[in-house]
Amino acid sequence: MNDTKTKWLTAGLGALLLGGLYLAVHVGAAITPTGHTYSWNFFTLLGDMVLRGALWPPAATGASIVAVILALIVFVGLLAWLARRAANKRGNAAIAHMATLKQSAVLREKARAKEAAQLHPNAESLPAGQSVGRLIGTKKWVLQGWRELGVYVFGPGRGKTSGIVIRHMIEAPGAAIMTSNKVDGVRETLAGRQDRGRAFIFDPNRIYRRDFTPDFVFNPLDYIENAADAKELAAIFEASTRKASDRGGDAQFDTSGRDLLAYFFLAAKLECQPLSMVYTWIARGLGKDVQAILEEHGKQGPADAIAGVMLSPDKTRGSVFATAQRMASALADDELLLWTSAEGVRRFEPAEFITGSDTLVLLSKDGEGSGGALLTALVRAICKTAQRAAESNGGRLTVPLVMELDECANIVKWPELPSVYSYYGSLGIILNTYFQSRAQGIEAFGQGGWGTLWDAASNRVFGGGVLDDEFLKTIAALIGEHDEITYGSSTGRDGAMSTSTNTRKVNTMDVAALAALPQWRAIVFNSKSRPVMVHTVPWFIDKILKAKIEGAAVPVEARGRVGGAPWLTAT
Repeated sequence: MNDTKTKWLTAGLGALLLGGLYLAVHVGAAITPTGHTYSWNFFTLLGDMVLRGALWPPAATGASIVAVILALIVFVGLLAWLARRAANKRGNAAIAHMATLKQSAVLREKARAKEAAQLHPNAESLPAGQSVGRLIGTKKWVLQGWRELGVYVFGPGRGKTSGIVIRHMIEAPGAAIMTSNKVDGVRETLAGRQDRGRAFIFDPNRIYRRDFTPDFVFNPLDYIENAADAKELAAIFEASTRKASDRGGDAQFDTSGRDLLAYFFLAAKLECQPLSMVYTWIARGLGKDVQAILEEHGKQGPADAIAGVMLSPDKTRGSVFATAQRMASALADDELLLWTSAEGVRRFEPAEFITGSDTLVLLSKDGEGSGGALLTALVRAICKTAQRAAESNGGRLTVPLVMELDECANIVKWPELPSVYSYYGSLGIILNTYFQSRAQGIEAFGQGGWGTLWDAASNRVFGGGVLDDEFLKTIAALIGEHDEITYGSSTGRDGAMSTSTNTRKVNTMDVAALAALPQWRAIVFNSKSRPVMVHTVPWFIDKILKAKIEGAAVPVEARGRVGGAPWLTAT
């Protein structure tokens, strides 16, 4: 803030305080009259009070305190408004050096609609893409294409759920999946998609549902076909129970414990045992029983691996079993296990789900035994089922499958996730992962996993609210630089004046500007275009989405919004 602005603000604060005292005198005089008539002329009143001994009304003391407080509130509000205005100015100035309207056309409705028709020619009423936001200063929507996977980094309270996730779920053309660890967005998603098909809610922690009876059952053992599948499931359980402080772990016992758990999963599948039996085997050290099951089914390699553990010294064997038991700790929760085998409860079928237009909401709290492992196993089962369906359908799903993995770092700890980002988009499996910071992604997937995820995403969106200096520098570098021209003048000894012009490279947006990105603004980095800045539109100010969620008729003037699904325009 320059000296001139500081002086003006100081003067403004002084004027507010004097104005408050001026009004306080008149209010006090009205409440507690002193017999003196107080002039409404400010300077006359000041002279009466200072030079002519006019009495101070008793009630004016309390009124003046209130007036000072109100003046300070107004002043603080003014400072906040000026700060927001300055941030908007910086953002608007940066827009001039980002993608032009012509350059960003590839991200808008016309180009996206053509692309969607080519990718999914047999899909009926397919939207042009997934709406991200409107270009600043226009009503033109920027859309994420139907072969692009996204990574969204929005700091806490930046509106990723109300501005992006809910919109993507309601606009999804077919089956849609949403994950979260809190209730935000669940009601709106279910209401907005109530006419699209059935709704399934996985909620073992009763975050949204209050019923103790599961909404459906899903057994991850049903999706084990070989030892490799069993190892992937064991890796999910390991990741879901590993704390940030445990990263790195114990190379010997973590690997052995994970393999032990995997082979116990495989034995349970082969013997048609419930998932609860896996924990029983581990907790009671029944390795020889599992070894016999594997040998009976011709799985000699896994059987030999368990035999090796059983022949180890007691301390080593105990450490391996203890590690496997920690990884399988969620299976000690009987209420959680009801979601895998409860009687009389409908069954969730991934193969049926991906071909319809049903809604799946997956909720789980953070922490061990929270259900995150089962949630992630279900995500994996759906993805693997969709992958096989796409491969047998000429390489792509007929209708894109939308998966909005909100709070991904907390509950969807799928080690394989970063690697599938390189090719799931080409199959029509559209994954969008949401993080509150880069650090959160690194904590969940490791430095290499986060790097793979970020680099493989075709659509990366930064929504502000992050104070990670290194990450903000990366964002600034991605936005790029522009030439800044400065002018100077100097006077020589002979009195002659000369002027000079200098050009230098500066960041279009620096770290400070990115850290102060205004609410509901986001920067989109798409592989098809230079960066663009958009205004994300929360559902509650979008007439179409609000009407859809609240069950009202869509206003006539709001129908036919670019990028939206056709069923959103119906009354």
